[in-house]
Amino acid sequence: MNKPSSLIWMVFILLIILPTPAGKFIIDLAGGIFLIITIIPLVLGGVGWFTWKRIQSKVQNCEACGSTFLNSQMICPICGTPITKNADILENIPASAATIDIKSEELDL
Repeated sequence: MNKPSSLIWMVFILLIILPTPAGKFIIDLAGGIFLIITIIPLVLGGVGWFTWKRIQSKVQNCEACGSTFLNSQMICPICGTPITKNADILENIPASAATIDIKSEELDL
């Protein structure tokens, strides 16, 4: 196989080093390609994380069998246990039972 001429490499290096429009174009092109290679995985990772969190918020676990399903169902598709919503349980609790009393203590250091 023929080895590339060293003249081609010298011309390419001079284009990059010298402040000519062609050299600036090559540097700008390399910088743009680097930005695209860097930003696209970050954007895809962010979109994937946001989508995963959104799906997780719509998923519910059965208390009887532990299966996971979308929370639009009222009966567990695996074991048939009726699903109670957490909001329904919390609506009937009086506010005095939901508050937490805090007592201060002095610590000797």
